[in-house]
Amino acid sequence: MARKTEEVYELVQEVLHTIPQPYHEDITDKVCLEIEKNPQWLNQYHNLCKELTTHVVNRYIGFYTKDITGFKAGNQIIAKSRLIKSYTKVFTH
Repeated sequence: MARKTEEVYELVQEVLHTIPQPYHEDITDKVCLEIEKNPQWLNQYHNLCKELTTHVVNRYIGFYTKDITGFKAGNQIIAKSRLIKSYTKVFTH
């Protein structure tokens, strides 16, 4: 059975493929900023928020960003993106 948040995972994965590596500790905010800039991704984001709620979508953007990149959670900080209020900086070790 597919996860309810599978489409969030796929969105994050697609966005990450457009961001050059190595990823920075602010990668979660960068993913959200890229979603904001791309009308197709932004539309997909809003549709997912309607289906799953904004809280769930934003939570899983952070979760899947860390999962896909292999980063660990760091400090919570205020986001530059308008889609989220804050995010967790990430680190590799």
